[in-house]
Amino acid sequence: MTLNFNYSSDHWRVPPSSEHPFMTNIREAVMKYRIRSASYFNIPIKSSQAIHAQNPSPNTSLHAEFTLYVGFYNFGSPPIFAACRPRTLPNGKNGLDLYPNHIEVLLQDSFVPLRRFLNTTFPRYKMSVGDTVMYEWWTANGKTFAWTRLPTELKERIVQFCMHRSALPLISKRNMQKPRGAREVMAHFGQWAALLRVSHQVRAICLRLCFMGSSDLAFGKGLCISFDSINALKQCMRRLGKYSQLQEPRNGSITTDDKTAALARTYSRYPKIYPHLQRYATLSHGIRKLSLRLSFIEALHFFKVTAAGFAQYWRLAHYLDYNIFERLPRLNELRVYLPDASQDLEDKVRQYGPRIFHDEPCPRILHRLIYERAAEVLAEYPFVTLHDFMDEVEELRYNTLRNEAIDSLKFNEKELEELYMEEGGGVELEDSVDPGIGKGDVEEVQQPIIHNDFWPPECKCEVPCRQVFR
Repeated sequence: MTLNFNYSSDHWRVPPSSEHPFMTNIREAVMKYRIRSASYFNIPIKSSQAIHAQNPSPNTSLHAEFTLYVGFYNFGSPPIFAACRPRTLPNGKNGLDLYPNHIEVLLQDSFVPLRRFLNTTFPRYKMSVGDTVMYEWWTANGKTFAWTRLPTELKERIVQFCMHRSALPLISKRNMQKPRGAREVMAHFGQWAALLRVSHQVRAICLRLCFMGSSDLAFGKGLCISFDSINALKQCMRRLGKYSQLQEPRNGSITTDDKTAALARTYSRYPKIYPHLQRYATLSHGIRKLSLRLSFIEALHFFKVTAAGFAQYWRLAHYLDYNIFERLPRLNELRVYLPDASQDLEDKVRQYGPRIFHDEPCPRILHRLIYERAAEVLAEYPFVTLHDFMDEVEELRYNTLRNEAIDSLKFNEKELEELYMEEGGGVELEDSVDPGIGKGDVEEVQQPIIHNDFWPPECKCEVPCRQVFR
C-alpha cells in the first residue's frame, strides 16, 4: 500500500482536538515501548494523527476494519507515516475481539506489532546513556526497576556491582563484636548481606558469585577458607552447616517432616554419593578452596597416622579427620601446610597421644609420618598440594609416594570384574561409615595403651634439627 502525503512543517498533522481517541492508545503503547529501559527512552518518539482521506471520523467506534494513519517522528525530522489498527483475534464464536492496547502497524504490506515497527524505524544508539536521560527515564517510569524482565546475565552484573569490594570491617580491640551467623559467607557481601533475603532467585545469584568468585570482586577466588587449627575447622563446618543454601523454592529445599530431615542428613554426610539431593545443601557445601595448617599432634590425628602404634591414641569424638573432604563436593583446591618445624617443639600438658618431642626433637621424622599418610589418603584428590617441607629431598620423597598411591588407585576393567566376582557384588562394611566429623555420642572403644619405644622420636639426623632451625 502506498501512502501519499505532502510534508511541509506541521501541515500534515490533524489538530489535537480533531484526533481520533485511538491515538491515546497509540501514544501509551509508544511510551510503554520506550519506558522499558533507559536506552530505549533515550530515543524520543512522537506520534500524531496524519491528515488522510481514509481516516475515520473522531466519533467512529473501533471495529475489525478500523485503520488510522499516523506519523511517527523525532528531533524535528520528517515523519514516518504508517497505517495503524488495534489487534483483532477470533473469539471462537464466529466473531472477533478487539485489543486497543495492542497496536499493529502496516510494514511492507503486512501488519506487524508496534514494537517491531519502532525497533526497525527508530533503532537505539550503541552508546551508554547520560545522567540526564537516566534521571528522566527513572522519573517517567514511576521510579521503578523492572528486575523480573532482565536476563540472568544482567541480574548477575547488578548483584556483582553491589558486592564489588564489599568486606567486613576488621575486628579491633575497640570493636570486639564479631559478625554473627555464617561470617565466612557474610564477608563477601558486607553491607549488602540483605540481598540473600530478597528472593530465591537473587539468593541463588548471590551465592553463586560468593562460592565461585569473580575477578571484579574483593573475594575473586570464591569461598576460600583458611584454618590454623582443628578446632577452627570444626567450628566453621558446624557453623556453615547450620544454614541451608535455599536456592530452590521453599517447599523443595527445607525440611518439613522426618522424611525430608533424613534426606537432608543423608546429603550432608554423603553429598558426592547423592548429588540429586543437592536442594538440601548447606553453605558448607559451597566451599571451593581450603587452606589447612595444623600442629604436629593435630596433623597426626587428622590424617589418622597408624605408624608406630599411633592408632591407639585416636579420639574420633574430639578430632576431625581427612574424611571431612568427602563432605565438600565443590572443593577444587586444597592446600595443606606441614607443621612449622621452627616453632617451640614442646609437648602440651594435656594432649591426646604420646609424647612426640624428645629433648632432642626431630620434626623431620614427624613430618615423614604425616606426609607419608597424607600421600596415601589424599591420593584420590587431584587438587591437593603440600607445602613447607624441610628441604627438597623431603618434597621429592613425598611426590614419589603420592604418585605411587595415585597409580595404586587405578584399576583396569579386568581387575574390577575380578574384584566384583570375588566379593559377590560388593564389600560388606563392619561399621557404619560417617565421613568427616566425629560425633560426641559415638561410643569409643578404649584400647589398651601399648608402650612403644619409638615415642618420642629422638633426632638422629646428620645435622641436628635444632641446629638447622637455630
